[in-house]
Amino acid sequence: MKISVIVPVYNTKKYLKRCLESIINQSLKEIEIIVINDGSKEEIDDIIDKYIDKITYIENDNHGIGYTRNLGIQKATGEYIGFVDSDDTIEEDMYLKYYKYAKDNDLDIVVGNYYTHYNEYKEKTKIKSFSTGNIYENRNILVNINYGPCNKIFRRNMIIDNDIWFEESLKFEDLPFVLKALKHSEKVGYLNEFCYNYNIRNLSETKTIDKRNFDIFKIFDIINDYFKEDKILKEEIEYLNISKLLDYNIQQKYQNDKILRNKFIDYTFEYIKEKFPNYKNNKYFKKYNIFKKIIMNSKMLTKIYCFIYSK
Repeated sequence: MKISVIVPVYNTKKYLKRCLESIINQSLKEIEIIVINDGSKEEIDDIIDKYIDKITYIENDNHGIGYTRNLGIQKATGEYIGFVDSDDTIEEDMYLKYYKYAKDNDLDIVVGNYYTHYNEYKEKTKIKSFSTGNIYENRNILVNINYGPCNKIFRRNMIIDNDIWFEESLKFEDLPFVLKALKHSEKVGYLNEFCYNYNIRNLSETKTIDKRNFDIFKIFDIINDYFKEDKILKEEIEYLNISKLLDYNIQQKYQNDKILRNKFIDYTFEYIKEKFPNYKNNKYFKKYNIFKKIIMNSKMLTKIYCFIYSK
């Protein structure tokens, strides 16, 4: 089998049929489709029954997307692994293009562009291009790509041999998985194609801020511990911490609970001050968007900005 495609399902019945159709109808036929029902509250047997002879179907109690993806990895037999969320779709030739590009260039990871679909329109989300290599030869890869797994494929042996898994009890589980995979990849390639369709079902869902957002600090503790002996990538990992955390600070403008909002902002500045006291000298941060830089350099301005926006 060339590619194993892992599809976690949780309360997405409305979108599941079109998702499965887009995978089943791929021009690359040597595909293993692993659909895992993560304790969905919706009855999906009627949809699953239609495709049961074309998929591997697994049911389990609700454990979350990290656990579900890990289960899929354990069951996968393909040379490469891909991930498709059950409310998204993929272009008909996505995996043919990805697989051919991976084989032609002997890649461990392929990264592509994607479409972001809103209710009435879609927009192209283009990954900044990078030359084929690994993150030690081309450190800009760590700065330029996104950290979701769905616009990528991963060589399965590389994942298994290096014991790379999604975090199962934390939000933002994608980030350490992709970072660890990048660290252990000998060759990563950028495919300048738009093949994945990321569907934002409700714009407000992407702006939901709750207590689980504090998981991001535990996620970065995991990442920083994993890379603590890595002197070569020190500045890139520092920048990843800074840029992600300060971006999440700005996202607190969607948090209606003022106490929780200010607590997150306070914690972010404390975390960065403790871990990266000289972050303003980071060569990547110096090139950061000037507006964001002004806001993010000041705890007070961040709080004022988020307060005004929330009103």
